Amino acid sequence: MSIQELTRPDLPVRTKVGIIDSDVHPSMNPASPGVVAHLPQRWREYMADVGLRAGMPGGDRPRHREFASRWDAVPPAGGAPGNDPAFARKQLLDRYDVSAAVLNDIGGFQVSGGLRIPAEFSAAFCTALNNHRAESWFEDDPRWYGSISLPYEVPDLAVREIVRCKEEMGAWNDRWVQVMFAPDNERPAGYRKYWPIFEVCQHYDIPIGFHVLTGRRITPSGPANFYFEEHCDFAALNFPVVSSLVFEGVFDRFPNLKIAMVELAWSWVVPLAWRMDHAYRIMNKEVKLERLPSEYIRDHFWFTTQPMEEPDEPAWFDDVLGLFEASGMADKIMYSSDYPHWDFDAPDAFPLSVQRQPERMARILGENASALYGLDLIPGTGFDLPR
Repeated sequence: MSIQELTRPDLPVRTKVGIIDSDVHPSMNPASPGVVAHLPQRWREYMADVGLRAGMPGGDRPRHREFASRWDAVPPAGGAPGNDPAFARKQLLDRYDVSAAVLNDIGGFQVSGGLRIPAEFSAAFCTALNNHRAESWFEDDPRWYGSISLPYEVPDLAVREIVRCKEEMGAWNDRWVQVMFAPDNERPAGYRKYWPIFEVCQHYDIPIGFHVLTGRRITPSGPANFYFEEHCDFAALNFPVVSSLVFEGVFDRFPNLKIAMVELAWSWVVPLAWRMDHAYRIMNKEVKLERLPSEYIRDHFWFTTQPMEEPDEPAWFDDVLGLFEASGMADKIMYSSDYPHWDFDAPDAFPLSVQRQPERMARILGENASALYGLDLIPGTGFDLPR
């Protein structure tokens, strides 16, 4: 085939847009040998004698796949999905030509400082977890970035760990682009207890990511009996987090604080904002805010695409996304794959009607996350949009 045939004007024209994946998961097992090796001797002995003493009250729901992951995510050498950064790089970064990916270590929620764990052990474990991730993942490829695991139920120790990661890890300082929180803390998310963490995050201009998968509860009435039920109940975590942060006055106190709702979907946001505005107009004598709740949501919250909304009619996806964007949040939705989980979304998971809109897809696949996390989109890489 000649060069002229390859460049015929009647061939389909495709536009390449850059990709930043805002939600990738290392192995969910925080007690792996690589992590434990970074613990001080005292806490290694504690691990051997006592263990984590953590878990979900009422027992865990069985998953039909290990760590709820794709069948093909087990590395060739074996072990849990997400334990081999080189294999993950091949399956995700290289296959989809990704500019950058944010690692969200949800296994760290088990050692957040609650659930019968000594505070000093929690802090030491989060430090070991962060060190191991940097040593194994950051060293593997410059496109891996990380969220800091924290003992967030012990705020003074959490602040110390953020400062350490941002100032004392040398070449890795700038690879930490987010702080991790679970959405079911001991107190509501906006409670004053957590304000020292918010203050240091604002200082470093680093977002706080609230990620699904909890250590305490999924529903107000306790743990679900079925994994399918749990997966559908994730949305119940969203409303308390957002409403607490807004009504506790967090954003009046920390006007530059940024919140990412990760793997918590996004179609619920606009109806919640309507409800909060209505409640505030009627009951504003109880809570004094400088602006309407919807304005705080618009300016301070970001959302990830996964789990992708999949209505029976693809056109409905356009309608819901259009409502989200018309509410002033076109720059607040970010692509996420959720690799290596079974409900992984590739960059082409969007309906074709959306894929054929280059500006819209460019924002979602890369530009919005680039602006939030300060990550560069590599020129000439990314997803080829159909025309």
